This record gives sequence, C-alpha cells and structure tokens, in this order.
Amino acid sequence: MASPTDASETPSGRKLGRPADTDSIDTRDRIILCACTKFAGEGFEGTTNKDIASLAGVSSAALYHYFPSKADLYVAVCEHINTVFERVFQRARDFDPRLERRMTALLVENGKIGNETPFIVGFVTGIASVLKKHPEVAEGANVFNASFRCMTLELIETSTEKEGILAGGSEAGFADLTISALAGFGRLSARGEHDRRAAAAEMYLRLIRAAAHK
Repeated sequence: MASPTDASETPSGRKLGRPADTDSIDTRDRIILCACTKFAGEGFEGTTNKDIASLAGVSSAALYHYFPSKADLYVAVCEHINTVFERVFQRARDFDPRLERRMTALLVENGKIGNETPFIVGFVTGIASVLKKHPEVAEGANVFNASFRCMTLELIETSTEKEGILAGGSEAGFADLTISALAGFGRLSARGEHDRRAAAAEMYLRLIRAAAHK
C-alpha cells in the first residue's frame, strides 16, 4: 500500500514544526494527504487533528496554522481529491473520442487509484456517511459530488459512437449509472478486494462493448 508521501509529488519528507514560508506548500500538501489517510481508515469522528499532525510529522500548532478546524481540513481533502479526479477524467477524454474507449480508460485510471492509493478511494466512499452526520463539511463534500457528476456527464456528452451504448436512454442516466458503478468498484478497492474489483470492472466493460458493437 502506498504511504501518504508516496502519493504526493511535493512533500519534502522533513519533520517540521511551524514551517518556513518556502516549505509551506509542501507541508500543506503533506498534511492533506495524511488527513486523507486517517479519514479513510478511522473515519471523520475517529480521527483527531493530533493524529493527523503526528502522521504528517508536524506540530499541532503547525497544523492549526493551516487548518483551524477538522472540518476545514476535511474540506481541503475534498478539494485535493477533486483535483486528482480532474486529471483522471482529462486523461480519459484525451485517450479517444469514442465512448467505449473513454469508459475503458476511465476504469483503468480508477483501478490505478484503487491499487496505488487506496486511501483516496476509502475517503471518497466515506463522504456520504460523513455528510449525513456532519453538515459542517458540506462545502467540500457537495462540491466534490457535483463536480464528479459534471465530469462524468461531460465525458459522455462529448463522446462519439455512443448511440448503441445509450440504447435510447439519456446521457444523464448513463452518467448516474457510471457513477454508481464506480462507487461500487471503489468500495471493493477500499476493502482491499482488488481482484473482485477488477473482475467487476471487466464485466461492466464487456457489457458496454457488447452494446457498442451490436
């Protein structure tokens, strides 16, 4: 399993108290990645800022300098993960204009996230339950959910050769189906059931390919 610092391109890896300005971006990124790991593994209620600070190798004072509350930190994690998925969807769009090929690329990219950084998938699968109990994180959670649906719908709307797959249904309906499927695959990845996730994703793609080539 990748560690939080394995997943980031910027953290310096040095143990810091309150960082100097030149270290601020790296330290903030590291705190966010470590928070994502803790929230994914322990849940929002089971995670303390002290736990996150310890994992990130910073003092509690340094953490509070960047994030005054746990809710603020949760929102920042949502924003970070949204950026991760923006890149995922961009790669799927760039891969091929055909819907079948884009869906293949999307599932491959999501599989990589599940295998290489399962804490990201674990965090995403827990957003809905956290939002029910903690409305103070709605700013980040709702933006992420809306953005994810928008990116999925845009991927479908701008695709070619999609009539067979949609089979008379709406693009919005297929977007919601895809989001539901990805959520299910994500739950399998979060539990470490990568073989089941891969098998389920392959079956989903077989159905899409069969529809595309009728």
